[in-house]
Amino acid sequence: MGYFTDCRPDQRFSSAKRTIGLDGVSPVAVVIDWDQRRTIQVGTSSRDVGDDDDFFFDALARHIDQLPTDATEIKVGPDGHLLSTSCDPDLDYTEIPNYLPRSAYSPDLPTVRRSDLTELDRLGVQTDLVTYRLGSETRSVCFKYYMTRTNLSVVWHEAHCIANIPKHPNIVSFGSLVVDSVDGGEDKVLGFTTKFVPGGTVLDNTSRVFKLKYLKQLIEAVDFLNLRLGIVHGDICPWNLLIDEETDDLKVFDFNFAAKLGWEGDPNYSVAFGYEENRNDVKYTIFTLYEVITRDLHFREELYPEEQHVSEVVDLEEWEQHEDVHLDAPVAEYRAVLDEWVARRATIDQEMTHYTQAPDSIDWPDVPPLPEVEYFGEMMRVPSRLRQELVSTGEKFVQWQRPGSHEFPLPAGKRLLATGEVVDDEDGA
Repeated sequence: MGYFTDCRPDQRFSSAKRTIGLDGVSPVAVVIDWDQRRTIQVGTSSRDVGDDDDFFFDALARHIDQLPTDATEIKVGPDGHLLSTSCDPDLDYTEIPNYLPRSAYSPDLPTVRRSDLTELDRLGVQTDLVTYRLGSETRSVCFKYYMTRTNLSVVWHEAHCIANIPKHPNIVSFGSLVVDSVDGGEDKVLGFTTKFVPGGTVLDNTSRVFKLKYLKQLIEAVDFLNLRLGIVHGDICPWNLLIDEETDDLKVFDFNFAAKLGWEGDPNYSVAFGYEENRNDVKYTIFTLYEVITRDLHFREELYPEEQHVSEVVDLEEWEQHEDVHLDAPVAEYRAVLDEWVARRATIDQEMTHYTQAPDSIDWPDVPPLPEVEYFGEMMRVPSRLRQELVSTGEKFVQWQRPGSHEFPLPAGKRLLATGEVVDDEDGA
């Protein structure tokens, strides 16, 4: 279903940690499956698996869709064949975040309940296309959420950033906070929604003409963010650009790498949302236009930002237009518009180095203290707890596990909620 139907194992899985089995020698990986939204421990009798996680990912990819829904561990042989499966809850290393309460966020932000969202598609890791009813209207939105403690600060800052950006024709707008509660307790924020723009990204939709006006709109959006608001997107690229077919406008989305210009970042969360010069938007706009025209991604592919040298693109005498790329003006015109803007920004950027210098700078607070929860008999502010601990103490918690992509389409008359629950589609929603 969507992103996970034909993706590589390393796109579907992430390694939470590597360890050693009880025998003291056999390697073990704790792996998160983003498709089914569950964690599986993968052990092997082979000691020669290397330093990366490809062996574990490839082995799990062979078996994950046939495992019981309550499986917590598998063991595989040197060639990845399945040796055993365990459903022992003591081997469950699923992490349950300590979600921030709704009251921690601005009361002005709209909310929608997770149980009111129906999943239609999987757009990527922790990002789904969902629908919900608002009066007589059915809305389609992107639901961005987090299931691990490492994403708490990212979601906090990204949600506040997008929610504070004034309406702009070339920036995807904020929708609602997504809330849920356990056993009627206090609502917690699990993520947020943004407007859904159909048609695929600029990278994915190869049949669409990339018009010169789209470049000008991208430049205007970047200037609006950087110079008007003091916000740096941090990940301008063809896969973070959409074309709204209703208005024929380019739109920038996905602010999880964004930052306040010149800000050191949230001090309590590894300087989350802090500014990195190597991720500046002028540099990445240059790369983006080159990649749109040539379909050559190698200058950025598998490289860290500090290793991506924009001079390698700028100094090329010719940008060869890819045979599948459609433009409405000569390549030279695109480069002339880009070059004029880059020269203008070079002067401006020497003088503006901090978001507080922006005329309409936006700001919001750092991540507030986590709620206190019972942790091994004491009330503590911990970012997460293991599901095995919560199960053993009988505590209720947020559930995420859902059917895998291989189980779609669902039987007629059924629909999948964003909670992971399959329900009867009584009203045809």
